[in-house]
Amino acid sequence: MKTNNNRLLRVGESIRAVLAKHIMLNEVFIEELNNIIVTITEVQPSKDLRYAKVFVSSVGEDENKVAKILNDFSKPFSKIVAQEINTKYSPKLYFYADLSFAKANKINKLFEKNGS
Repeated sequence: MKTNNNRLLRVGESIRAVLAKHIMLNEVFIEELNNIIVTITEVQPSKDLRYAKVFVSSVGEDENKVAKILNDFSKPFSKIVAQEINTKYSPKLYFYADLSFAKANKINKLFEKNGS
């Protein structure tokens, strides 16, 4: 996360927990994500808590496609977050693909290739 503000870190983790719970329980049914494992890796709320970047990774599907699908369903998720987290503003959620795992895997493969 870019900031060291403890409040933003706590709010981000709370949003991540709420989203992960509701995606796991399939409370917002998304047919396109029926057999796909989705992981919420990080949430970065803005300083005024009106917006939040949600980073997702997935198993079984391209992360960019999953992020696009979740962006289409961002309003129901924003409502769920507003109901469960008591903040002055309910953040508008924007989903982004978390490519850090893919990049780390590429780096590990390069190390293995050069080490052999």
